Amino acid sequence: MKQYLIKGRKLSEKQINIFNTLLREEDLLEISPVTMEVTDSTISPFSDKLIMFLITTTTATSIPLIAHAMSVSMRKDLAIHYARIIAEIIHYEEIGVNILINRGWME
Repeated sequence: MKQYLIKGRKLSEKQINIFNTLLREEDLLEISPVTMEVTDSTISPFSDKLIMFLITTTTATSIPLIAHAMSVSMRKDLAIHYARIIAEIIHYEEIGVNILINRGWME
């Protein structure tokens, strides 16, 4: 599960980098990811089941949102990026759903 979450972070960073590059090329302000405070605690305040539920739910929700952005964009170069990102997110979501199913957490 930890590897799944790390993969998700890398996927998010990749998306931010793609769009920041496009913004930088247009001399526009870049977006910056929200940083979370890291504690030295070794005990998670949330259950693995809750974390996986939230990650898979928000990931699944992002797919139609990005598809909508692609449908209203007039820029063809953005559509290519959106399509590739959607494919990567679908693959990531499939892995998460399989984790939920294998652990008996899918409700």
